Amino acid sequence: MKSERRSDWRGKKKKMSQGDLMDVMDTDRETISRYENGNREMTICTLFQFAEALEIDPRELMPGRLYRKEKQTAAAERLHEIAGMLSEEDLEMIVSFAEWRLNQKGK
Repeated sequence: MKSERRSDWRGKKKKMSQGDLMDVMDTDRETISRYENGNREMTICTLFQFAEALEIDPRELMPGRLYRKEKQTAAAERLHEIAGMLSEEDLEMIVSFAEWRLNQKGK
């Protein structure tokens, strides 16, 4: 899997230097740098090693669109769940707000 530029990986949750990550993953600084800059292919196993070392969800290291889509799907499911508990008036207010918000973003 080709990674995007991810030099910010180490700052996501657990502050680590390249040296710290190098020690935890038992590899050299150049390899870590290549992964972070997207200059080296990453296997799914390596992705999970990075996530474990950084104590973050592996999906946070995946290319943005994949993770965003999953988060949007979860949010849509939650909205559907909540909608069943709201009055028609509340739903209309939420729809109005969503339409206003989209208008503000120019979509």
